This record gives sequence, C-alpha cells and structure tokens, in this order.
Amino acid sequence: MTRRSPHGVGETISALRAEAERVGAAVAAVVDHAAAARKAGLSMPDTQVIIFGNPQAGTPLMQARPEIAIDLPMRLMVRDDGQPGSLVTWQDPAYLAERYGLGEDQLAPLNAPAKIASAVDGR
Repeated sequence: MTRRSPHGVGETISALRAEAERVGAAVAAVVDHAAAARKAGLSMPDTQVIIFGNPQAGTPLMQARPEIAIDLPMRLMVRDDGQPGSLVTWQDPAYLAERYGLGEDQLAPLNAPAKIASAVDGR
C-alpha cells in the first residue's frame, strides 16, 4: 500500500513517529537506508523505515500465529521518489491476514500502518 505525503522524508518520518506514539505505539527504531548507503560509499534516494508496535495488539497475533513475528513490529517506509513530497509504503493488511490465516476478528492491529500514515495527508 502506498500513499503520497506532501512533506519530504524527514518531516514525514517525524509526523509518523508522533502519530504512532500518539496512538500508543512504541517506536522501536528508524532505519535510514540512504545514510547506511553513504557510509558504504554508495548512494540512493532518501529512504527511511520507521518500526513501531504495541505489545497489547501484536502479542495476541503472535500467540495465535507465531510465524507472524517475522512481520512484527509493523513498519512504514518513507522514500524520496524525485517528485514533490515523499511516498509512504506499508504491507497490505489483507496480504498479511491471508498469509497467516488470520480471522476477521484479528485484523484490527494490521490496520495500524494505514491509520498512522493518514496523519501525513489528513485521510
């Protein structure tokens, strides 16, 4: 799933972090892939991944389907695509639900990235 933010990567990451924390998620890390590339003598467009989660939401999923831990905590990628603003991307909750055979009653935590991403464009 991808949505455009009207803001650059840094400002979008800051807004996503604030929104994740506002809704009760803990931000575990922000991975700056472009900075790592520069350290390796390479270049790439500004790309960062914010990793966040809420144990009260994720733990029941991992108890039901332990293998989902590979996809938790949740992540949002923000990247510069050369256009104004930036792109915010996350895993489709329907894909994750199908992949792990989750029931309808287990889907709410998987919608967190979309809800958090809506903070950058007001949707």
